[in-house]
Amino acid sequence: MQKRQLMLILACIITTLAIIMLAVLMIPGRGIHYVSSATLRQHFYLHNGWYYDGRDWAFVQGGHKVTGTRQINGVTYHFARDGKQVLPYRISYQYQLSSNQGTSQPASSKYIILHDVGSRADGQQAASFMQRTANSSQAYTNFIVGNGGTVYQMKRPGIVSWGAGVTANQNAPVQIELGHASSQSIFRADYRAYVALARDMAGKYDIPLALDQGSTGSKGIKSHRWVSQHIWGDHQDPYEYLTRYGVSKQELANDLAGK
Repeated sequence: MQKRQLMLILACIITTLAIIMLAVLMIPGRGIHYVSSATLRQHFYLHNGWYYDGRDWAFVQGGHKVTGTRQINGVTYHFARDGKQVLPYRISYQYQLSSNQGTSQPASSKYIILHDVGSRADGQQAASFMQRTANSSQAYTNFIVGNGGTVYQMKRPGIVSWGAGVTANQNAPVQIELGHASSQSIFRADYRAYVALARDMAGKYDIPLALDQGSTGSKGIKSHRWVSQHIWGDHQDPYEYLTRYGVSKQELANDLAGK
């Protein structure tokens, strides 16, 4: 009898300790941040282990959010202790399009398309203009970078944007505009964020980090010039703008590849 009681007491102690340990792990910012499948289904986006709630990204593996540093699809990512990705750029939602602007059509994960705004507008000016005219001009991209490295999100990634013609748009989960800078220092900050954003999104959508390689069937990061040469259009960006500040196509390719 006493032996049975001791075993019951021991079982209760073990159960209690297990509950305490689980509770500690569930405290935000400590240990592993667990995520239920029900929680994941409530979020806007789930793709190849990544999930996104409209503002924050996390990578889910084995039923929990990854923490610390992890290389995914050739890109190094950093995650806080609560599982949220630490973005390598500043992001602003000030000019994000409303739900009735543009489309909600999901894009195929084939290209990341790089642009520049093609005018003297900085990132904020271009974002403000795009917000006002997205439907009337039928033109917008997912992101605009400018003003010293700020990333303006216009339409959430994964959604078709209207930046490079129907075929390219349908196959590009992310299109990025680069605003025009007023100085070398601002350009450099913009350029670093432009490259970091392109690498970040390519890793998330399992798109190779190769620039302008192959034909229309080749996945990768593509310039608008490449789109004009291989699919449709007459745009040549972003190379003419980049060369004003001494960045060649080869340098851009190396930076995107992480060389």
